[in-house]
Amino acid sequence: MTTKVLTFHPNPIPHRGTVFAVGILWAGLIAGLAAIGVFDVSPRDPALPTLIALIAPPLLFLLAVRRSRVFRKAVLSIDPILLVEFQAWRILGGLFLVMLAFGHLPGFFAYPAGMGDVAIGIAAPFVAWRLRQDPGYLGTGKFRLFHLMGLFDFIVAVSTGIAARNSIPGLVGEVTTSAMGQLPLVMIPTFLVPSFIILHTISLMQSRVHRSAR
Repeated sequence: MTTKVLTFHPNPIPHRGTVFAVGILWAGLIAGLAAIGVFDVSPRDPALPTLIALIAPPLLFLLAVRRSRVFRKAVLSIDPILLVEFQAWRILGGLFLVMLAFGHLPGFFAYPAGMGDVAIGIAAPFVAWRLRQDPGYLGTGKFRLFHLMGLFDFIVAVSTGIAARNSIPGLVGEVTTSAMGQLPLVMIPTFLVPSFIILHTISLMQSRVHRSAR
């Protein structure tokens, strides 16, 4: 692998038409399944449909990267700055705090999930700026730490979200995370979260290749 793969491109998303089409079909499938209640599982039962929707896309992405050199090359050629800038949309995780204020989500979940997303969303433009000033920043530990923290935030959010599906005396009151299994909030764990996980993964792959190529 050469550093040429990581060159900044005027056209930052290879095969953008295909990428957008897959994204629209993916979102449409999730929305359709949510509309018929597939993800609205009783708190007494494990939230397997949501977990499958969350985990399967990143695993399929990694499989495709491993199996197809063409796909891997296309993925690594995406503009690293653009990938980081996409993470700025994580600031919309502040919606969890708004839902908390209106009594629709428990603080046990909303505080760590919401504040973690907001922190990543605020940090993303600064990381992108630093990368724009110094492309070599791509291979640094600080760059990787940003993405690892972004992934860790999802681990915390998913863990607290699952734990808060039931009312737990002294920890979770009458308000649970049941709303996360219904539209429109269900689109977050079943579509947005796996999308951001894939973006973080691509950035970490680029960092590894950049570091090894120096």
